[in-house]
Amino acid sequence: MPKDRNRRRLTPAAAAALLLVFAAAWTALSLTEDHPGWLVVEAPETAVVGQPLEIRVTLKKTPEPAQIDCTLHHANADRKGWGYLASSGPAQPAAKGRTYSFVFTVPDHEDTAYAFAIVYLSPTGKWQDGTQAVSTKYMPFTRSTTAAASLGLRKTRVYRYPTAAEAAKAKAKGVRPRGRPSVWVHPVLGTLLLAAAVLSAIRARRSREAGPQGETGEWAVWLAFAVLLAVSAVVELSGIAGHLTAWGRRLAEEQGVYELRRPAQKAIMAALAAACLGLFILFIRAVRRAGSHRFLWWSGIGLAAYLALSFVSVLSFHAVDVVRNVVWHGVSPVDAVRGAGAMVTLMSTLLSLRPRAGRKTI
Repeated sequence: MPKDRNRRRLTPAAAAALLLVFAAAWTALSLTEDHPGWLVVEAPETAVVGQPLEIRVTLKKTPEPAQIDCTLHHANADRKGWGYLASSGPAQPAAKGRTYSFVFTVPDHEDTAYAFAIVYLSPTGKWQDGTQAVSTKYMPFTRSTTAAASLGLRKTRVYRYPTAAEAAKAKAKGVRPRGRPSVWVHPVLGTLLLAAAVLSAIRARRSREAGPQGETGEWAVWLAFAVLLAVSAVVELSGIAGHLTAWGRRLAEEQGVYELRRPAQKAIMAALAAACLGLFILFIRAVRRAGSHRFLWWSGIGLAAYLALSFVSVLSFHAVDVVRNVVWHGVSPVDAVRGAGAMVTLMSTLLSLRPRAGRKTI
């Protein structure tokens, strides 16, 4: 009875902790979205070659004595390979509450999948002297005249963009460009997962054959682990995850919900963080009980860590992408944690196969 009362007292505290983690994760992810609030930008959904494209800007705050200007740029299908496309004319005096219309004629350009605008303030009207700058979201680049109907203006998200001075300062400090994981990361992860899958399958067979000794409830869990690990190994070795991420991004862009997906991403990640805490609480309680299946729990915790980080990576939220692009010797923090999870699962499953004192090995 005292134990039951303790569990009831812990339940509200655990629920409060889960809610707190959810709120903290949501807030932290929201803070990573740097959306400048000094202007409102309206833009079309697509950029049609040969057609006029208008970018409408309304200044919400009074800037320092400055001029405002807007230029059009392009990017390739990988959202890289940026370059200049067109200018809308000379800079104009900036004033709070005033609305500006910047009109471009979209030129044709090879290896272009998207167009985006850069709006900036400068005391001289020149980009080199810019004090504030933003970029708009990517507009799909098309040569189809039937897309002209999508040229109506809609309020669009804007993102802080480094000015010429900020870019020069970062370069002078030796800020390294974003890196890429080494080619061996996925094969190593796949090998660890495949080895753990084989060991989990062996452990499932032994647990089932040891039914009279009280292990009949374990074999299904070990078998489920083996299946999940095998599927994960295939995903790592085949590169399916990257293709799924790219396909999801394209689908979101085609359906016009690319920017609307962010609240859903934050909610899923915050819920995942809370779920991980809940699983950790269950893990701590389980391993403290006499006769608990510690190796089974350790394997589950390692697998959960790997799957959670992998799922977050596939969601491709901006803050996660930034962390993934920080690499050390070809390994990002996200991949390091995923590898640690896979290693914990492998080692705990291997240790669970050791003969126990006073028991026969099957």
